[in-house]
Amino acid sequence: MSGTRAAHPQGTATPDDLRAWVARTVEREMFAIDDPWPRTKAVRWPKEATLIADVNAVHDANNALKDFAARHGCDVTCTARRLGARVMLVDHVTVPDERTALAIAGATLRRERERTLVRAAQLARECSVAPAIAMQAVQRLRDETDVDFALFARAAAWFAAHRDDIASMTAREVPLEGFSAKWLGGARSRRRSAICMVLGVDTLPLRERPDELRYRYLDPAAAGEPDRIAVTPQHTPERPVRRAIIVENKDTYQAMPAFSNAVCVFGSGFAAVRAARLLPFLTDCDVVYWGDLDASGFEILSAVRASGIDCTSMLMDRETYAYSMRFGTGLDARSHAIGVREPLARAAMRLDDDEYALYRTLCGVGEAGVPRIEQERIPIAHAVAALRSMGW
Repeated sequence: MSGTRAAHPQGTATPDDLRAWVARTVEREMFAIDDPWPRTKAVRWPKEATLIADVNAVHDANNALKDFAARHGCDVTCTARRLGARVMLVDHVTVPDERTALAIAGATLRRERERTLVRAAQLARECSVAPAIAMQAVQRLRDETDVDFALFARAAAWFAAHRDDIASMTAREVPLEGFSAKWLGGARSRRRSAICMVLGVDTLPLRERPDELRYRYLDPAAAGEPDRIAVTPQHTPERPVRRAIIVENKDTYQAMPAFSNAVCVFGSGFAAVRAARLLPFLTDCDVVYWGDLDASGFEILSAVRASGIDCTSMLMDRETYAYSMRFGTGLDARSHAIGVREPLARAAMRLDDDEYALYRTLCGVGEAGVPRIEQERIPIAHAVAALRSMGW
């Protein structure tokens, strides 16, 4: 036995372990309809040789578990172990109900679970929906403020009463009193999908804005001409075009300099996949795609190719990544860490081997903790040089 006794034998459960287990369970069952308790946690003890090496520490650890259980109103069962003499060690701790679990899990999780239950009850009551449906909607809107959730409940009830009256309206024209015109969001917004969930429909019969895609001719003869916006398929270009570049971000789109017989398309993220349908004349052009050096950038590139645009990527390679890494980031626009994501399967991606390898790197933390280099951080002169090297 060493001169300094350990707080508890290695491998022995502690009150902190039990508290963490309860917190994980509360988090996992945050949107359970019924009380998901009681739950029982098995307590594992080390082998006898480890236990008898410090019997006093075993007693301390066992008493700590008993004290924790007694303090929180948990039940325990014990099993006999021989530590020289016969000792009854805690082998199971049972948390009897949700009230006890929330007290153990802490104030933050307790408040969130209580808020979840209140919201589900409110929605079931005000919209006359089954508890399971109400809870699904609450889960979809987990991050909404209390103010916005109250607005949601009002909106869902309004749509239930007026769904047949809105077919000619856009989302911003819906006469919801006291709401911002932008509150409902687009067709795929969480709020609209949650309303559909409550109503038991796939979609709201609103008149949606048509898809659009902005583009401009780069030919020097077109200098000063306004941008074009395609909302219906443009089969024939207004000017002779042999080359096209699709860029992800607006600053880059506006900064692209003059090139003869060329057009620049503002992809605006995944809206770039509209190019095949709205700008079918691109099928007769040599097309370049240039996006952010991050996981989404490569997923957009793949989606553009899958949509029917045969394009070559530009400045989306290891050399550019290494050269521009000092301008990259591990934080998003809100200064939150960019999350790790699971790469899409190789067979599902329209990327070559080098592109896919870099994509996998950027789905993680990247090299040197840099999973994103935004397109605008790369000087436009580099893009011009790259295009010149491609024959532009």
